[in-house]
Amino acid sequence: MEPVTERKRIRPRAKRAGAFHHGDLREALVIAAYRAVEKHGYLELSLRPLVTQLGVTQPAVYRHFASKEALLAEVAMRGWTAFRTEIGAAQSQRAPLDALRASGRAYVRWAHAHPHLFRLLSSRVPAQQRDKPLPPLPREHYFAGLGRTVPIDEPHIADAFRAAWALSHGLATFVVEHTFQLVDTDDARLAAAHGAIDVFVEMLAARWPQA
Repeated sequence: MEPVTERKRIRPRAKRAGAFHHGDLREALVIAAYRAVEKHGYLELSLRPLVTQLGVTQPAVYRHFASKEALLAEVAMRGWTAFRTEIGAAQSQRAPLDALRASGRAYVRWAHAHPHLFRLLSSRVPAQQRDKPLPPLPREHYFAGLGRTVPIDEPHIADAFRAAWALSHGLATFVVEHTFQLVDTDDARLAAAHGAIDVFVEMLAARWPQA
């Protein structure tokens, strides 16, 4: 047998296009799934098109995510981060009542702009994939979420926060699912939601005028 010379020494083959180093595939999967959910909705997400798009095998996915639902839970986490960032920006450097009004409107606008992600966040998928209960939230969380309109020492501050959240989420759902009555356009639906938020803010101002 002819000895292997320096010229004939076997070189490692280049990694084919679409192959990933350890750790890169997980992020690529999340990004691809996020875009797919944005475009088609979480119920339509299938792993096969994702692995074809990324040039990997389906078993490779399960080294990073135990199931499609686990992948969707990570997509939801990214969605929540974007969602909270937009609401926080709306509240920033505003007077308390204006901050609460702006955050409610931002909630509805984000849902309108990202309906498929909003449906994922509203689904049971994130909670079902959680492996332990969420820690209790401090009073400061509710105080900030209410735009500082309710005193932090108010015994029912958590209930006031839930009422504000339920209102914003319900209005967002009405806009996304086109279930508002007597309005037929997105602009009219958004205007109706903003009007309801204004009424709620005025009610809080009347209840806690010195907040």
